[in-house]
Amino acid sequence: MFPINEVETHPSNLAGETAWPTQSVPVLPKPFAQAALQLSENDISQFANNKEEIKEILKNSDKRLFAPPNTENVLVLPGYDGGAEYGGAGADPDKGIIYVNANEMAWFLRMENNDNPSVNNNANNQISIGEQSYRNFCMVCHGAERTGNTASGYSNLTLVSQKMIRQNVQQIISSGKGKMPGFPVISKEEREHLVAFLFGDEKKEAGSTGLSSFQQDLYKFTGYNKFLDDNGLPAISPPWGTLTAIDLNSGEHIWQTTLGITPELPNQDTNPTGCENYGGPIITENGLLLIAGTKDGFFRAFNRFTGKLLWQTKLPAASFATPAMYQINGKQYIVLACGGEKLGTPKANVIIAFGLN
Repeated sequence: MFPINEVETHPSNLAGETAWPTQSVPVLPKPFAQAALQLSENDISQFANNKEEIKEILKNSDKRLFAPPNTENVLVLPGYDGGAEYGGAGADPDKGIIYVNANEMAWFLRMENNDNPSVNNNANNQISIGEQSYRNFCMVCHGAERTGNTASGYSNLTLVSQKMIRQNVQQIISSGKGKMPGFPVISKEEREHLVAFLFGDEKKEAGSTGLSSFQQDLYKFTGYNKFLDDNGLPAISPPWGTLTAIDLNSGEHIWQTTLGITPELPNQDTNPTGCENYGGPIITENGLLLIAGTKDGFFRAFNRFTGKLLWQTKLPAASFATPAMYQINGKQYIVLACGGEKLGTPKANVIIAFGLN
């Protein structure tokens, strides 16, 4: 165990909002990913063509540690998807070492006053159940106009009625698909209203039970927006994905290496950039660390003692998940689900297994 300091943080300047006055910060281990407050104009990606624009954005964004939501841009790094992400870390419980992969993708957090005329001009602030459900569950990703955000991976829903049948849309809302989580909390009736709203044929008869009266919030979230350059790549300099070994006995980093490549950029064999990754590592007793999870669609084996890349192979599609390992008749196997689709990668529905000799 290491000491944890309670440090003062920043008050909120949003009306009606109160930010907690402190945050807990451990003395060790040191962060394995960058923080927004460390960024300067020297950290602008060398691959960006719009460096001056990025420089102004950096200059005018709130980069303070634990900066609260604001009506101005707050730069979030580690981002909404890490730093570390849902795949978790690999661990050696005997030696007290963890192996954690991380994203180095900055995002923006911005609120805006909830003064949308389409809300305020609505008599008695009444909207349909379907539209209210959309605002509650969908708008934060797909936007007020349902146009989505392609750069951040959120699809346009304005033409959903021309691309899908109602039954499939209802199933996705209930169970999720790709990066979208399911919303089983939405009742069958609400789900039907929501789909009708998306298909443009929800009934909105005044005074009927199809209308919902709600208390309008003072602010609304403007959505999940990545900090990208004009090429659609991270606006900050590489590495954009890392893999770190941390000794939990001393709190020190043993090694850190770049994880992943950006195939469209030069010199990836000798100077890899790293890339976004979702899905953690597994380790073997004889010294291997095995990980997929990267946007580039590779499955890799590292020396877990040194961080050296030993082997890699291209998968049928990116595997955004932690591999599974099992044994049959004394032989060890690694299996991966290769679905792709996330981050705009090619789609597949393939399970692939490797045997360890």
